[in-house]
Amino acid sequence: MEFTYHDRQMLYDAWMSYKAKLRITQIEMAKRLGVSQLDFSKTMRGDVPMDRNFVFRFCKEMGLDPGSSLPSLKENKKITSNEPIMVRTSLTVDGTIAKVEYSGDQVFIEYIKEI
Repeated sequence: MEFTYHDRQMLYDAWMSYKAKLRITQIEMAKRLGVSQLDFSKTMRGDVPMDRNFVFRFCKEMGLDPGSSLPSLKENKKITSNEPIMVRTSLTVDGTIAKVEYSGDQVFIEYIKEI
């Protein structure tokens, strides 16, 4: 999953509020998260991409629910209805496709490969 600019901005705003209320430093938060202060700073500034592990640990430290707080995760929650969705997948074979059949949830592809 890739986090967006809006996710980063929401986390930054939450961090500024959390930091002011609890009078915690960047160094202290970095220690709690198990990262260096420099890595924490780079992540918050957007110099490096936010990874899922960092985001979820950071939210947990601040008492935030990522699914309710991060814009990109809120958008994904809209899809969680019980209605079926259409999914499309593709694959590449090492040759020329000669025949395609399907049965239920299985697809059978016969292809010709020159040796």
